[in-house]
Amino acid sequence: MAEKRYKSTNVRRKKEKEELLAEVRGLQSELQQLQPPRSQEGVRSENALLSSFIRHHQLEIASVQSICSLPVQTHPLYSHIRLKKSWHDRNETLLAIREQKFRAAYEHIVLRSQITPLNQPHLSDERFETADGDVCCILFQTVQLPGVESLKQVHEAVFYSVNNVEISISERLGHITIRDDYDGGDGNVHNARILSTNDIGISTELNCVMYSQFFDADDIYPPRGMVVINSVDEDELYPYKSNERIRKDVSSAVVVTAYNPLVEGGDLTVVLRRAAFVKLYHPGFPISETAWQEAQQEAVTWGDVLLRTLRGLLYSVP
Repeated sequence: MAEKRYKSTNVRRKKEKEELLAEVRGLQSELQQLQPPRSQEGVRSENALLSSFIRHHQLEIASVQSICSLPVQTHPLYSHIRLKKSWHDRNETLLAIREQKFRAAYEHIVLRSQITPLNQPHLSDERFETADGDVCCILFQTVQLPGVESLKQVHEAVFYSVNNVEISISERLGHITIRDDYDGGDGNVHNARILSTNDIGISTELNCVMYSQFFDADDIYPPRGMVVINSVDEDELYPYKSNERIRKDVSSAVVVTAYNPLVEGGDLTVVLRRAAFVKLYHPGFPISETAWQEAQQEAVTWGDVLLRTLRGLLYSVP
């Protein structure tokens, strides 16, 4: 008897629940009918307000970008280098700043790319003219290199490409180039002075130091290959001749890291991140506007030729 009474009570409560739910649905329907309908004008007004908010936010971002894009005379990758006549002193100077150059370059590359997806190509290119008439270019680029053999293979190819990029440019553009090299002693430090003359007789000069090294993984950083370049500001052995040649300065860093760990049967993708600051000094001798513009265009082909040479080495592409 007790079991029958329990079943009867349960059925009754279930029925009451269904009735209450039906009543709630009815009240919700009545409430919706009582609310004024949204007119098309109201919808347009809300959309306009939302668009205005988004546009204001975009303008704030543009304002910050404008501040960040103000002309600068130097770059985080730059450091002042003065070389004396003595080969011993020159070698000591170059070796003394090597670790600092690698550290500063890696920190800059990592910070510059912290919100950039490493699995997607990226290119940022800003150009401006200083109050002295010098032309500058600030560049940052992320490139993916899939299907390579190893990280060390890519680093060696990067070193070769960077070390020969000026010669490659000369060959492609038909320039006459003279290059003087000095090895720092341990194979990882190189000083090069490059004089190049284009087909209309305008000469440029580049005096730079290149550091190259492959780093194994440690407690903080993953394995990485690095090539760092810094122009020489003062050279007692090879002073700049601004009254004869256009001076070109380059502060640059290339970092290669593995994007995905190499698993059995899988392909390795290496990510190349490149930052550069190129400065072309206004000529100290008479030059036509056409020739000056051509010199500027030739100065910024460095990165394109570098990547073309690199891909040719890695993928046997002519």
